[in-house]
Amino acid sequence: MREKLTDGDRTAMLSAAVLAPSMHNTQPWRFRFVGRTVEVFRDRERELPAEDPSRRMLFVSLGAAIFNLRVAAAARGMGSEVRHLMDQRRPDLVAVVELGGPSTPSMAGLAPYLTKRRMNREPFTDELLSAQLRVELDLCARVEGAVLQWIDAPIRRWWLRMATNEATTADDEDRARTAERRQWVGGDRATDGVPSSALGSRAAGGDSVVRDMAATEADAARPVAGFEANPQLAVLATRYDGPIEWLRAGQALEHVLLEATARGVSTSLLNQAIEHEELRGQINDPLGPWQRPQVVIRFGYGTAAVPPTPRRAIEDVLIRE
Repeated sequence: MREKLTDGDRTAMLSAAVLAPSMHNTQPWRFRFVGRTVEVFRDRERELPAEDPSRRMLFVSLGAAIFNLRVAAAARGMGSEVRHLMDQRRPDLVAVVELGGPSTPSMAGLAPYLTKRRMNREPFTDELLSAQLRVELDLCARVEGAVLQWIDAPIRRWWLRMATNEATTADDEDRARTAERRQWVGGDRATDGVPSSALGSRAAGGDSVVRDMAATEADAARPVAGFEANPQLAVLATRYDGPIEWLRAGQALEHVLLEATARGVSTSLLNQAIEHEELRGQINDPLGPWQRPQVVIRFGYGTAAVPPTPRRAIEDVLIRE
């Protein structure tokens, strides 16, 4: 084991961390290296108080960045252990990643897909994921302390669709939410946010479970396309709720997304109902074990290339000692 991190180690880990998904691509994270540990901080200037009032998606995003950092460390031969923190003395510090020990080959094998992962908001084909692949994606979630519940029962799909439609209507009628979205979505983006080029097509039908993030009139007039009638959906859930569980959910989410990318599977998020506390309960399976839903994921096989979204420079997220 190397006694100290090299500049190459630090660059590789930060370059991977900033590739993580975040709500509206706000990239609300900062990092500090202390010896062989990495401190992970929230960036309060990049939070979304209107659309993410509980900060659930903030912590999910931070968890995803932590997982990417761990993947990059594994690719450089280092194992990692995460300590989730709630420290009143340093309220912005959310976790510490301790580096050392042998790396995990399966995690290192995900490194080539860090730059290939995309949120694909275009239509998918009707080809189904195999039962074996669905099991393996669930195992990726379970390794990180979450579960991936596939939404197959018609009644549960109906409830999810109704909750999603209700959340979309509530979003459109909330001035604070729409104003916040305009700040981060649409147009040309150089370092953060979701550019118009990444919004995908509009759904031809008004009852499609596909997220339309358009925040301006120009983006609302995008070309229309027909999406899959029966999207392949899964809910990423945890047993408990709260910031530490949200961080675990974020690591599970990114593990699932990277494994899906490695298997040639496209993904996008459908979190409208998740972002409304009064609607989250409708996503649960009333006949199954009670779980706390954290993310709704759409899976499938895309047909079009998806451009990357912009990323902040490493210097912008690094806290120097």
